Amino acid sequence: MKSIKIFFLATVAIVAGLFTACSDDDFKAGPEVDGAQVYFPENVTTQHSISDDVSSIAIPVKRIAKDEALTVAVLASDESGLFTIPSSVSFAAGKETSELLITFDRTKLEDGKEYPLSFLINDEDNTTPYGNRSLDIIVAPWPWVKLGTGKFRDDYLCSMFNGGNPEIEVTIHEHKSKKGIYMIEEMYGWPFLTEFFGGSQEEIESQVKLTYTPVNITIDCSDPTKVVMPRQFTGIIDGDPAYGNYEIAMFTGGEGTLVNGVITFPQEALAFVCGAGNLKANKSGLFRILLPDAELTDYTLSAVYDGMKVSADGETASAVINFTYGADVTNIRYVLVENELTEAETATLVAAIADGSAENINELQDFTVGGEKVSAEAVLPGPGTYTVVALPLDKAQKPVSGEASAASFYFPGIGGTSVPNDIAGSLYKVSAYPDAAAYVSEYPDYSSAVYEITGTEMKKIKTYFNKTSIIDNIEIQTGGLTLQDVVDKYGKELNADAMEELATTGKYWDIMINLTPGASYTLVVEATNNYGKKKLIVCEPFVTDIPPYTGELIIGKYGMSYAASAEDTFENVFEVIPTVGSNTEFFVKDFAVEDGTQWYATYDSAKSTLTMSGVQLGREDDGNLLGKFTEALTPDQSRGYGIFSFATEESEGSDPIVLTIDPASKQVSALTTDVEAPVADFTDNQIIGVLAAYYTDGTTITKQSGTTSAASAAKVQGVRTKIPFSSVRVPGHIGKSLDSRGLQMNTTFVRNSDNTNHGVRTLSVKTAKCEPLPKQIGRRADFKIRENLPVLK
Repeated sequence: MKSIKIFFLATVAIVAGLFTACSDDDFKAGPEVDGAQVYFPENVTTQHSISDDVSSIAIPVKRIAKDEALTVAVLASDESGLFTIPSSVSFAAGKETSELLITFDRTKLEDGKEYPLSFLINDEDNTTPYGNRSLDIIVAPWPWVKLGTGKFRDDYLCSMFNGGNPEIEVTIHEHKSKKGIYMIEEMYGWPFLTEFFGGSQEEIESQVKLTYTPVNITIDCSDPTKVVMPRQFTGIIDGDPAYGNYEIAMFTGGEGTLVNGVITFPQEALAFVCGAGNLKANKSGLFRILLPDAELTDYTLSAVYDGMKVSADGETASAVINFTYGADVTNIRYVLVENELTEAETATLVAAIADGSAENINELQDFTVGGEKVSAEAVLPGPGTYTVVALPLDKAQKPVSGEASAASFYFPGIGGTSVPNDIAGSLYKVSAYPDAAAYVSEYPDYSSAVYEITGTEMKKIKTYFNKTSIIDNIEIQTGGLTLQDVVDKYGKELNADAMEELATTGKYWDIMINLTPGASYTLVVEATNNYGKKKLIVCEPFVTDIPPYTGELIIGKYGMSYAASAEDTFENVFEVIPTVGSNTEFFVKDFAVEDGTQWYATYDSAKSTLTMSGVQLGREDDGNLLGKFTEALTPDQSRGYGIFSFATEESEGSDPIVLTIDPASKQVSALTTDVEAPVADFTDNQIIGVLAAYYTDGTTITKQSGTTSAASAAKVQGVRTKIPFSSVRVPGHIGKSLDSRGLQMNTTFVRNSDNTNHGVRTLSVKTAKCEPLPKQIGRRADFKIRENLPVLK
């Protein structure tokens, strides 16, 4: 097993060879050398990891003059005194190579300890200044025992690249003296990389610009319930110095588990670390290592109430429970209890079912292993809330407590009714909501909004609040999650006090603060009532006000147009939005592409310009995003776009966007930099068209009097591919180096849920019982709830 240090040394040697040069004028001949010119080769191995069956190491020694037999003296340094080292090395006549044979008793060497040895050829008449006279090596007894071949499935590298989750065979070792410490040989080596990228090593090195240095990965499973992934180098090196070495690590509190020889980690518990920063890895929770003795079993179980079944004579009613189970489940044991159980009560009942002490345990007859789904019905005593608790049985017919499933439901019974879910939600201006009158001055309408939820007999409510552009394109923003998925993962559940207020007064309201001025927001509410009816609603979008402004620059909406050809014209409506307390700092919203993005902009009255630096609101830490692909166009993020700005012929698209201001009217009047929004296809690394193109020669900008944009949103805006863009200026090198790393999406928007880019938070306010709001207050009369509609336009 070669150490990584060997490869580093080899690299240094190659680089030294490539860059050692001199001119004829500087050349001076070195000293003439006599004798045999004995030396240690440049590429001799200096790191020796030895296994249990190794008892000697041969160090090669070479010479230039080889005609005669020769013996030269060798001095050695051995601090341990455990190695037998000859005092000389001999060459046979005509042979240029010999070896210094070092012997030792392997049983006396301590595993994991490094033993340094040094050698010196002690014969000045037969050495050379052009070769190594001395040599230092390290001998390290190999502390690992080979277990055999296991399997590794990745969910780490796809946090950086668009790739799947390949599973490959790997050689796995366990530490001799530290049980539970495992080492996986070259886990991220070429067998994995070629499978992940679907190409050869040469293609990956030339196109993706990645190289690999052999490295072994260690994992600490000494506590099987808290498996630790130490931060370590994966061996993958990015040709882009901004990324550098790829490391794998674990976020604090993200410990994994080792169960039946299978190592797993929770979703987003692992970290992808490189020079550009950190990314959450294991996003799908698929990272897995199977030890050689692993038994891969699927004992998953899910129990769900499916409804009521009435007998033919109309005398009895049964609750129907659907069970979905894993391939290795051999049967299911379950009980039904009245009322909803707490977590502690559920855990107690699970333990009782497992040890057989629970009463009225049911087990399915004629169970089919591998059948995936089975239904069971139970005659219940009458209407009410019930809970089913179920455990799968393993191959030995023993209950698997860790895979228990519990579900509460309302059973109407014969003659009973199930009350419909009447959840509703709305957003209001703070100034238009009477109950919030005391907060108007503190929380203005340009950065705040009231949300109100109404409903009767509610058991559980979750909310998700975010910008409309994100919610409307949630599958693209999240890489394939549905709105329901996002609510499940990032939604915030109303606490007991809020639920009590809703039950008492018929409504619950609060104030969202630190919102972006002039931005559209949407509230999503998921509610389950006391009768088990779940409902997901998407409320009407709400737009925050524009801050008060007294400066000279004319704010509001502007129309921008450019005729690419007689048949094709690009049209855009962007908006200039003031910032609070400044007459020089602004935001420009929806510039070139109407996707809700707001760009920082500075007004210079002396130069009559408005300049966008390339920094986006909410993404300040990312710096200038002009000239980069920042937004996705497809759920799998295989296509994306960005805004490119060109001030000169040599520009690469990252120049500030400069708008001219008419000195007389103080309105935006012209564009002084060429702007393009190219679309990239990351699957074949090329630019396939543009969403928009606006050039200084031919672009017109006029002030709009209306408030509604006439252009389509970016996600449905057509990609132009057949326009004769003779002037398209996206640099050619972009198309040669495209990969998904260029897609610098701000996914924190999605994760933050009701915390927007400035850290939106709710404000706890004192409330009291009051009469229902009149219909005319605020905009409620105009709001409509959109149910079960696709969120992806």
